[in-house]
Amino acid sequence: MKFLKFLLVLLVFPHLFAAEITPKQIIIKTDAELQSKTSFQNNKINQMLAEYSVHNIETILPQLGNYYLIEVADKIDWEKLQNSKPAIIESMQPNYLNEMLLSPNDEMYGEQLSYFQSINLPAAWNYSTGNGEISIGIVDSGIHFDHPDLTENIFINTNEIPYNGIDDDGNGYVDDWRGWDFTDAPELDYMASGDYIEQDNDPTDEYNHGTHVAGIIAADTNNKIGVSGVSWNNKILPVRAGFKTADGVSGYLQDDDAAAGIIYCAEMGMDIINCSWGSSEYSQIIADACQYAYEKGSIIVVSSGNTGQSGVWYPARLSSTIAVGAVDSYNQVAIFSTY
Repeated sequence: MKFLKFLLVLLVFPHLFAAEITPKQIIIKTDAELQSKTSFQNNKINQMLAEYSVHNIETILPQLGNYYLIEVADKIDWEKLQNSKPAIIESMQPNYLNEMLLSPNDEMYGEQLSYFQSINLPAAWNYSTGNGEISIGIVDSGIHFDHPDLTENIFINTNEIPYNGIDDDGNGYVDDWRGWDFTDAPELDYMASGDYIEQDNDPTDEYNHGTHVAGIIAADTNNKIGVSGVSWNNKILPVRAGFKTADGVSGYLQDDDAAAGIIYCAEMGMDIINCSWGSSEYSQIIADACQYAYEKGSIIVVSSGNTGQSGVWYPARLSSTIAVGAVDSYNQVAIFSTY
């Protein structure tokens, strides 16, 4: 697995919309059942939520158990809320925002060569340039489908007929013949831009991050254009779960959308799932999604973080994942890589 350290080379950019959570949203895991769209059949939970004016409760990600996304009208006092949590609630958390972690763009193979040599990649290509039967799900900002270095390596769901408006393979997603867009964050209209309102079958990249990550992993190689990928022939499943900020500088993924993307990749049979994003906060729903994918047989490769300090980063700390850091041109730990 030594080559994996190349998959994460990060830069830190300042941005205007630094954020950690989705305001006025609560994610809980509980065996309590819903009574209505605004209440549970459990008075203790209803009493806990009473002061926040609940206006919608939605069941999410049934593959992981009884998770609910609760939307409230008032600002949440998280310390007070945690102190009043009844025992019937297994876990309770904000809908965290996971920041996408950027990589610099090496446009020519010659510029990549020193990094490739540091991980013995040219020598490895003498043994194998990749297996087209190995599929990689990239949970990120999507992909540019017309990119000449990626068009040949897009995973196509042959069980789905494009554009017929029917869920041909019965997986719950209509026309997902080349991935899915899980991004639905209308409540973040003050900071988000582009396609962020609702889910759809078009995981086109608006932020370039997912396309860049896909190129590092599996750009079409030996085709006389663009860059070289670590693996030349692997198939890439684009899963859009994040949006770009209005200033265009940064990108985020909500916990519920990111978790849904991980589950989708696992259920589509992805051998590897790449998550080049994360947060310093532990998220039970992300942990459960990673465990679900791990038990399905997926290898989950994640970023170690870009704080430049020693510390904890998620989902990198989870035992279900492989955490990947960054090195510089001298094969030393990069100054921005978390360790």
